[in-house]
Amino acid sequence: MKNSSTSSAATSAPAVSLSNELFLGTFRWDLIAAFPGQDEADRRTGDEAVAEFTRFLYERVDPTGTDHARELSKAVVEELRDRGCLRLMVAREDGGRGLSPYNTFRLIEAAASWSLPVANVMGIGNGFGAGAYLKMPLDGPLRDVLRAHVAAGNVSGRADTEPAGAGNSRQTTVATPVDGGRAYRLNGEKVFIGNAVIADLLDVTATVHTDEGPQSASFFVDTASPGLHVAGQQDFMGLGGAPIGRVILDDVEVPASRMLTGGDLGRLAREVKEFIYLARTMSVVPPSLAVSRLCLEWSRAFTNRRTIDGRPLGSFPEIQRMVALSVAETYAVESLVRWTLLSGGTDPLHEHAVLKNVASETCWRVLERTMGLLGGEGYETAASKARRGVQPLPLERFHRDARGLRISGGVDYLVDLLAGQIRLTDCYYERTYRQAPPGDEAEAGRRIAETLGGPCAGHVAHVTAQAAELARACRELTERHPDRADGFREQHTVLTLHGIANELLTMGAVLARSAAEDPTGTSGTRELADIHCAAARRRLTGLWEQLDEGCAEQYAGVAARWLGGHAHEELLGDALTAVPPAGNHPHHQQGVHS
Repeated sequence: MKNSSTSSAATSAPAVSLSNELFLGTFRWDLIAAFPGQDEADRRTGDEAVAEFTRFLYERVDPTGTDHARELSKAVVEELRDRGCLRLMVAREDGGRGLSPYNTFRLIEAAASWSLPVANVMGIGNGFGAGAYLKMPLDGPLRDVLRAHVAAGNVSGRADTEPAGAGNSRQTTVATPVDGGRAYRLNGEKVFIGNAVIADLLDVTATVHTDEGPQSASFFVDTASPGLHVAGQQDFMGLGGAPIGRVILDDVEVPASRMLTGGDLGRLAREVKEFIYLARTMSVVPPSLAVSRLCLEWSRAFTNRRTIDGRPLGSFPEIQRMVALSVAETYAVESLVRWTLLSGGTDPLHEHAVLKNVASETCWRVLERTMGLLGGEGYETAASKARRGVQPLPLERFHRDARGLRISGGVDYLVDLLAGQIRLTDCYYERTYRQAPPGDEAEAGRRIAETLGGPCAGHVAHVTAQAAELARACRELTERHPDRADGFREQHTVLTLHGIANELLTMGAVLARSAAEDPTGTSGTRELADIHCAAARRRLTGLWEQLDEGCAEQYAGVAARWLGGHAHEELLGDALTAVPPAGNHPHHQQGVHS
């Protein structure tokens, strides 16, 4: 097993990409066979940091109280600042703690296992905060501003999403040059902005109209600036207390020296991609894995204390299947995390896009399975369970919290769509990625299959064959539609192709890890690999069927008639479709129910 603590965010010339090679028809077993692990020195650093941080969480953070009050205490926020928890990956010379991305992931995961709002603050602060930009080759006043904010421990975030939605190519927030271009005036509105309620600095995206046409730009704005108003905290079905807010910009003046122009963003395209992808990973994946791990523990605690007619609950075959699937799927996500954050010598950039959806969707499957296992006791609040003397497992709270993980950083289907478009562009339409010279992938795959043996050997062969089928499907799409815009109109085909790649990449990581870490088969990981891969193959069958379903015209027709109000009104039946009062309704304020 290869030991590494290489930062996946380190800027370098792009190397061979496992994801791109997969889209081009080859699963590079030779690249993944020496499966990476955290090196010993970095692991010890992480162990110490997690142990110390865990004490803080237990002693200072009340997760149930935070959820009920829908407010994260100021004392907790201040201590997160003081401990450097919002600048974990920033170099020590720049005022940070100098932790590796993997150890940063571990700390955010620990926070998420106790309080997702705390993890949300840390994920945004470390991923999208000012410190992340210090990894870019920025010089002059902007770097000085960012460095000063980081050194002061200030909270920062990124204000990008707007009321019109996150899928638009241009921001409706506009930046107008003033004072001969020495400053810009920002006007617009941002919503769902992580850390907005507590931030000192925001990276605000805006459209600048130039002679060459509209361009996107980023402006680093102090939240104390005149005209910038944080219009309160936004509340969600979960994440109670996370300081996510709405931001109004009314003639906010920002010096041009605090701007990254469209040209800058183009020049730094690779660095910006690395920043965005790693930031999304840090915001979404540690909580997803943490919740999956908690579900394993809660499933064990519940199952071991329950019987049915005197028979242990864990002795029933369906319960065993449910528990085993959750264990195997958690192992799979952990494997993909290790590959993405620790791999060296390859370019793991696009594995981050895979990881976001694999982790959050797996978390949801494990949660739903656990909720079904616990039944009414899972749906019941922890406080209600405590009142009747039952172990107050907080499954209900985490179930509400975790649904947002499939939305944060991009709704799951949209992430697959955009990532699929990028892979097809790089590998087929523009061919900016050139397939690496053949290695010994066939021999490496044979060795992995030989080491694992049994059903897992068949899974290795299946991944290899499916990679070739994926490339065939990509070629058919791009040859059928030589114009990229036409090809991308087949949205479900594009996102389904990426969904297939997600499954294959995860299967490969699981199989390679099991072969590398458990060559004798004594630790039981082969069973985990087999269970995960068998389930993944069932999902793959469904994905391939979606490519050939041929229902696009029917979907378009039904949707047009329904959205236009021309058909199927009877399906509403006796439903009361009026939107009930909310917000400042006086009955809500007075606690009166009538």
